[in-house]
Amino acid sequence: MDGVARGTGSLARHTVGGIVDSASLLTETFSKNMAVLTLDRKYAQRRDRFKTVPGANITFVGGVESGVGKLIRGLAEGVIGVVRAPMRGAEKRGVEGFAKGVGKGLLGLIVKPVIGISDAATDVMVGVKGSLNGVGNSTKIGAIQSQIRPRRPFYGRDRRLRPYSFVDAISAAIMMRTKLGGENYLSHVDMGGRVVILSVRRMLLLGDDGDTQLTVKLKNIKRIDLRQVPSANGTLEWALLIFLKTARKNGNEVEVITSGDRDIVQDLCVKIQQGIALLE
Repeated sequence: MDGVARGTGSLARHTVGGIVDSASLLTETFSKNMAVLTLDRKYAQRRDRFKTVPGANITFVGGVESGVGKLIRGLAEGVIGVVRAPMRGAEKRGVEGFAKGVGKGLLGLIVKPVIGISDAATDVMVGVKGSLNGVGNSTKIGAIQSQIRPRRPFYGRDRRLRPYSFVDAISAAIMMRTKLGGENYLSHVDMGGRVVILSVRRMLLLGDDGDTQLTVKLKNIKRIDLRQVPSANGTLEWALLIFLKTARKNGNEVEVITSGDRDIVQDLCVKIQQGIALLE
């Protein structure tokens, strides 16, 4: 009788878990496609950065909390977009841009709340599955079912498929949690604690603690130069000098990335040049 009871409970949990898992995949796909229809690239990038539910074993309560947050964010994005889109359009293209911005803002006012509802439903269903997996199981099934390796990255604007690389997969996963989230992954350079990640549009330098130290648009790079520069202790170290087409708000026209290893700086130089070449 005890075996029958446990087997019946397991069947019920796995049946309901399978249903909510399939439903969550459908709502996630729906949200992703709807985000494209908003015609707001920055919104799609922000959504990609916050689309995952935090934590390894999500409960129903955690799913509801995350879902409510995404629902509120979707409503807020829709309302803010009505004001922001026309202003951005007017700054770029005058009256024509303002008119297009009004249309984009009204479209977002309708679509973004719908995406928020869909994202909220996805998180709630993920929470339901997490709660079911944790019921009556001291071994935490949810932890066992976690993905063994990071998702395979696709490269460049045409999202080319290459042989699986664990370090590239890790870099692409990290990129999704930064300002580059939502952009297509290109490459990365490990600088011994720091890491440079390149998308098809921008270059991002992350520090030892994961903080953003530098972001540069590839289209704003006029040229790059590899040379030795004096370090803080008076010795020479290798550096990559990035000359910009337009100065930053603080007046900088050159950004410098240093390293004690010439090969690392040279590798970074080559990969930035490849990214610039793809833009052209």
